[in-house]
Amino acid sequence: MKNQWSQFPFVLRRKILLTFLAGIASIAVSLVIFTVAADRILLVLGGFIFAASLVLGSSLWRTAARGRYEVVEGICAGVSTPMLRRYRKIQLIDEQGAERTLLLSKTAKFQIGARYRFYFQKGSRPAVGNDYLDAALSTNSFLGYEVLENAASCDEELESREQTPHE
Repeated sequence: MKNQWSQFPFVLRRKILLTFLAGIASIAVSLVIFTVAADRILLVLGGFIFAASLVLGSSLWRTAARGRYEVVEGICAGVSTPMLRRYRKIQLIDEQGAERTLLLSKTAKFQIGARYRFYFQKGSRPAVGNDYLDAALSTNSFLGYEVLENAASCDEELESREQTPHE
């Protein structure tokens, strides 16, 4: 189990950990308020949130452990936000030069020209043809993203290391 954890991508480990921690924090706050104010309703609601976070966290664990996620990697070529929508259209260009369009939350910040790696659950991205419906139906399939270092910045870093004398 510990070996599996270290093999998961950092983005998925962080999401699993934060999901479990949110449930633990919810039940802890509910217990404190219950002991102070004897509020049973809040305790029950905190218990529901805790149970839901356990179910979601274990589902994320199984997804990562079984490798049921796909990785989309590329350079951000464009970001557009359609009016009155809760998502952004992200245009990515992968290493083969193919362009992909992703529909993601408005809250995520993307920079044009930066390399990104996106994680999605396999087989859970429905496509109905309508951008709004596609975005609404695929909200649970997006697992997370990470910013990758640009190849140029990696090359510059290697060159600067080679030029500095080692003692």
